[in-house]
Amino acid sequence: MPPPIRWIVISIHGVPDWASEGEVRTTEVPFRTTDAEAQIVAVRQGLGITTLPCFVGDADPLLVRVPGTDLHMYGTLWLLTQGETRKTKRVQLFTEFVSRRLAAYAALLAGLSISRD
Repeated sequence: MPPPIRWIVISIHGVPDWASEGEVRTTEVPFRTTDAEAQIVAVRQGLGITTLPCFVGDADPLLVRVPGTDLHMYGTLWLLTQGETRKTKRVQLFTEFVSRRLAAYAALLAGLSISRD
């Protein structure tokens, strides 16, 4: 049996509660980084496993999802405007544009894997 794999986390973030759900054995001793870029570099170098948004991890050919894990939704995407500005034509057009672009990537943002073929 291979040795447990180390978690790569950003500074104050700990190992996720669902970490033990997958088929891969992990150790509770994390490798801590200062930011998301360092986190991605560390996982690309094979220093361990980490949590990434699916649209980031799936887009990188060097990374694969951990076998046996389910998707875990992190939060909701909000577009906030200041007070009455949402009623202006410029802000309405921008909001509609962003909404259409996000809708085009809905499956990817929901964590459905993209084909690399």
